[in-house]
Amino acid sequence: MCHADARRQTRPWWLLLALVALAGAAAAQPPLPQPRGEGLLFELTPPRGGAPGWLFATIHSEDPRVLQLPPPVEAALSAADALVLEVVPDADSVRAAAGAMRLPENTELRDLLAPELYRACVEALAARGMPEGVPRKLKPWAVMTLLSMPPARTGEFLDRRLYQRAQADAKPTLGLETSQEQLAVFEALTIEEERALLRAALAAQDERKRVLEALIDAYLRGALGELLALSDDRTPGIAPALQQRLRELLIRSRNARMLERIQTLPADRRHFIAVGALHLPGAGGLLAGLEAAGYGVRPLY
Repeated sequence: MCHADARRQTRPWWLLLALVALAGAAAAQPPLPQPRGEGLLFELTPPRGGAPGWLFATIHSEDPRVLQLPPPVEAALSAADALVLEVVPDADSVRAAAGAMRLPENTELRDLLAPELYRACVEALAARGMPEGVPRKLKPWAVMTLLSMPPARTGEFLDRRLYQRAQADAKPTLGLETSQEQLAVFEALTIEEERALLRAALAAQDERKRVLEALIDAYLRGALGELLALSDDRTPGIAPALQQRLRELLIRSRNARMLERIQTLPADRRHFIAVGALHLPGAGGLLAGLEAAGYGVRPLY
């Protein structure tokens, strides 16, 4: 495969995972004291019997330190009968993400933004090696996701690595959400909200690398409360009302949906459930929700 073909194969995965990452990174809940919620891997025991499973906190990164799974995580993944992700990153999901990010045929990004905001977006993306012709047809929220993520180097994100592992082991992969449900979160934003988020993403460019390193460091230590606080710093300048709306759209409503669907997983299979780390802790997080639903939750790593 030539290098140009390799880039075309990598980019859709990156775009899809950028959506997933933003859902965790742009709308953190205030951290709550919850010592039992610290860690990355938890054993789940169903309330009415059945095979125990695992809940693994992920971060959507291609950092080699993240991709190197610790032995307890490797052991759980090997023992699982099926992998469960937020959304299955298959070809249909990639196509849905790519299509949803594009503006209608007769509309361009410059039509929706003030000239100075449009130029700032083009220049910021050009600094990442992206020509102006690419963002010209993208929706504002799609540009915002690209600006909120580090430039992809390999396309080997943790989520994709887990999916590839399940495929190689001939294990089924299930999704807690459909790509349409996940994308609907961004489609619910008004154009004014998209513009505000774009300005915030641009303002955070100089701090992005430092904050990303701090996020990865907190993740590797399993410090979920610290991760929540740090992720809240990634969107400075957003009005409190919009921040509250983002928390509801990106975290709380999705937590409720994922919690409901975890409870419908077949009890006779051992599931390795991998979701963004920010969905686990807090009063409305998956750990508390599963315990309230009668699951035994035991930290393993």
